Amino acid sequence: MDCGLKKTACFLMLAGLALALQAAPPVRDPLREKAAAGDAEAAFYLANEYFYGENRPENHTLAAYWFLKAAEKGIPEAQYNYASCLESGRGVKADIDAAFAWYKKASDQNFEPAMFRIARFYAAGLRDAAGQPILLQDSAAAVEMLEKLALREYEPAELELASLRMARGSSPANQRYAYKLLCKITARKQYSPAALRMLADCLFSGLGCERDRSKAAELLKRASDLGDPEASAKMGFLYEYGQQVRPDPKLALEYYRKAAEAGHPMAQFKYAEAIVEGNVPGKKMADALPWYRSSAKLNCPQALFRLGVLYYDGAGVTKDLRQAAKYFFQAAKMGYARAQFNLANMFDNGEITGKPDREAAFYWYMECAKRGDVRAQRQVAERYLKGLGVDRSISNAEQWLRTAAENGDFSAGQLLTEIEHTAYGGF
Repeated sequence: MDCGLKKTACFLMLAGLALALQAAPPVRDPLREKAAAGDAEAAFYLANEYFYGENRPENHTLAAYWFLKAAEKGIPEAQYNYASCLESGRGVKADIDAAFAWYKKASDQNFEPAMFRIARFYAAGLRDAAGQPILLQDSAAAVEMLEKLALREYEPAELELASLRMARGSSPANQRYAYKLLCKITARKQYSPAALRMLADCLFSGLGCERDRSKAAELLKRASDLGDPEASAKMGFLYEYGQQVRPDPKLALEYYRKAAEAGHPMAQFKYAEAIVEGNVPGKKMADALPWYRSSAKLNCPQALFRLGVLYYDGAGVTKDLRQAAKYFFQAAKMGYARAQFNLANMFDNGEITGKPDREAAFYWYMECAKRGDVRAQRQVAERYLKGLGVDRSISNAEQWLRTAAENGDFSAGQLLTEIEHTAYGGF
């Protein structure tokens, strides 16, 4: 009897709660209501809340939807954000062509971040997913837009412009321009630590100014203290090799670790190498692998090469020639000579296709030889001499043997002498 009463009471409570919920008015969402009624600013703020998960659950699909609604009403910030969604594929299918069009709309309204993005598209050119050109590279147009932004003191454009003017082979006038621009930026009350680091680069190498490596080291430390990862990585280099500071392996390692944790690819590689070499107490190969992988994902050729070696040798990972070849190939495409040489060897030994591929081997030996690798220069010469993977050519063989000999390959010099005193010399 008592049990039945309890069940009845529970049922009545649940029924009462259901009636109360039905009677309760729905929770209003004023921002969404305004956005749905066509208020462009409300749509923009609503999109931001969905994008960043503020005041409502994060939802990139809804964020992109409301960014588009605001973009169609002409709000440049929304046009830029919707373009970013299209470029990255967040909340909407990636479409670089459409992204460029929306960036351009925002840029035409003088929205500085969009103008900067367009300038970078001009600098690099733009292709769609199928590899078809959307925008041809136009360095002059890129520089023109960057200069417009620099006049407004838009710092990202100023730094990009300074970087272009500092590039290897640039004229003394361009280097002086970069130095003066960086001095102007760092004279402000607020500026990016990257500007300090770039100014240090100028002083270290004498780009557009008198060389002052002591001052450069001082500026690098300041930039590192302010959180610039590349400055921290360069401080690691200074302490590792004793440049302007007393060599200090422990301090070098600390700077490399700091830069690695901030996402600097070369510092991640250096830190992984330190672990493998036993210079980080309590760390082993298993601890180094994640750092190698993080660095490789950021396209550090040294890390890609090292992973290739580890998979080739089966050191710390299961031996896997396919994986080794993949990593060597990625680094080789970036022009890393040691990877090119190893990839050539794998093609030559039949370790990639199951049988020797002399043509592919010759191609990568040649790419490596062009970058000054003496071993590859000798290989190219011998292949010309024997006609392996390339048409036989004594004159080309002699040329590459001479180059290898000049670069210190004693046996190449001996072989060259033998050729000149045999029947080969008659060809």
